[in-house]
This record gives sequence, structure tokens and C-alpha cells, in this order.
Amino acid sequence: MNQIAQEILLRAKKDLFSGNLGEHLTAFKGDGLDFREIREYDHGDDIRKINWKATAKGAGVKTNVFNEERELNIVLAFMVSGSINFGSVKLKQEIVAEILALLSFSALKGHNRLQAQFFSDKSELFFEPTKRDSIIYNIVDSAIEIDSLGKEVDYKKFCNFVNGVVRQKSLIFMVGDFYGDIDLSDISYKNEVYAIIVRDRVEENLTLMGDFELVDPNSLEANEINLNSSTVKEYQKLIEEHDIKIKEHFLENQITFGKIYTDEDIFLRLSEIIKN
Repeated sequence: MNQIAQEILLRAKKDLFSGNLGEHLTAFKGDGLDFREIREYDHGDDIRKINWKATAKGAGVKTNVFNEERELNIVLAFMVSGSINFGSVKLKQEIVAEILALLSFSALKGHNRLQAQFFSDKSELFFEPTKRDSIIYNIVDSAIEIDSLGKEVDYKKFCNFVNGVVRQKSLIFMVGDFYGDIDLSDISYKNEVYAIIVRDRVEENLTLMGDFELVDPNSLEANEINLNSSTVKEYQKLIEEHDIKIKEHFLENQITFGKIYTDEDIFLRLSEIIKN
């Protein structure tokens, strides 16, 4: 096993089982329900289960109906893109691996089913649902070892893939840097979705000035560019507009979300996001 992966696993175990904040990540908001059907909304129904997508079609207010089940199905999704291979403190890819380790240990500690998928514009790796601890080591080692350069996430294809392999209502934890055209409405209406955004402060607050040859980590195309106060300001404006847009999308689709930076305490920040 990769040495970095071993260190991440040891740190995650220490954080989660230390007895201090170890229970925070097991306090998932999932209600242990399995999606059954969509029907007309009744005034006694839980408004949180209203299916807004079906309601918007104009045939009255619709609500989701669920069957009770004892255990949760938890899906971890590593959104694999070239831009994840960057970091001024630690690589974002290492942060993703540690988040996956914490979530994996937490899921199995709660006696839930765990499955994982690494996805770019296609399925890169798929881990079948299990309660065996061995899946944790395979997920973390693969997250460190996978070559993310030259890859770009297609969120539409990801939703189609999830709907094809995940049959029951699940808690879906998507971990990545969330750049690009993001629409998760096709999976959020019947699943509980968490978007864990991993970023480096340098990419959001660019301070470099001068002439550079920059390589797009997704396409691997190189371009010469002059970074001055004007281009940096425009770049940061685009980042801000992009993040405002995805925040609005997450709120509209009742997706829990939060950012974790490469210089933060990963366990504490992840705990804060999940408890919201």
C-alpha cells in the first residue's frame, strides 16, 4: 500500500475513534428510508419529502413515498479531474483521500452498507456495496494512486451512472473540487446528497504576476498567459460567479455542501459540514 495512504488511514482512525469528536461523522441525517413511489401530497405529509421536480410539471404537489429500512446505503463518489492534482499546502487529491477514509470508517462504524465510485466522464473505479473493512483500504489506496491528469468530470453522465447502479435511496457523498457545469437534480430528488468541495486557497486568491506557460490539467493543453492585476481580477470574478451558481443549485435541490481547504483540519471541517 502507498505510504501516503497508510498515513491517511492511521490519521483517520485516530480522529474518528479518539472518543472526542468521533461520533459527529456517524450522525448522518439519513432517515433509513428506501424510495418507493411518487404520489399526491397530503397535508399531513412531511414537506421535506415534496418532490419539487415532479411538482413543477404542473399536475399538483407531489411527494416522495418511502419504505422503512434498518440500515443506510452510503455511496462515496470521488469526482476525478485533472484539477484535483494541485495544492500549495497538500495536494487536493490527498485531501480527497483523507475525506474518503473518514467517511468510510464512519459509515462502517454505523453498520451501514458502503459502496464507492471514482468518476470522471466515465466510471474509473467501482466498489461493490459491502460492510467489510477491506473496502476502506482499497478506496484510500486507489484515491492516492489514480492518475487524475487529463480527466474532466461530466456531472450529467455521473447522475445517469448513479441512477443505473444505485437502486435504493442512499446517502451520496460527492468529493471533488466541483468545477464545470454542475446539475445534480437527477439524483438529489430521491437521495440525500452531500457535496464536499475541496479547494486550495491559492486557486481562489491568485497572487502570481508575470508571464507563464500554464497547462490545463484537464485537457493537458499548454498556453502562454500574462497574469496582471486585470487578468487576476477577472479570473477571481469568474471563480466567485461559478461558486455562487453552484451554491444556488445546491440550496434549490436541498444538497448539503461545504468547502474544505488544503490547509484546514479535515476532520473538524468535515464534521461541521455534516452536522449542518
